[in-house]
Amino acid sequence: MHSGEIWTLRDDAYASKARPVVVVQDAEVENFDSIVLCLLTSFDSDNISTRVKVRPTADNALTRDSFVMTEKIVTVDKALLGKKIGFLDELTMKEIRNQLAFLLGIK
Repeated sequence: MHSGEIWTLRDDAYASKARPVVVVQDAEVENFDSIVLCLLTSFDSDNISTRVKVRPTADNALTRDSFVMTEKIVTVDKALLGKKIGFLDELTMKEIRNQLAFLLGIK
């Protein structure tokens, strides 16, 4: 699993159905049973500054405009991930990393 990949997450704590998530954990840190993710939503969140808008592309395989909720950082067991859907481009991942740094006060 690599940063920028979009997977489905099956966990009743976050939703009653599988939902898309983006991996934000660096691939250099693979030796854990858990993985760090940000949840995605299709709820129009243009006015929430911590969210990164993602438009559907062939690479990310999303079906509608979505938003990476950088304020919704979760760590889950890798076994809860379903299937890999696609991946985000580097420009979008840079924006996500910038938002995470801002949110966590490390920038």
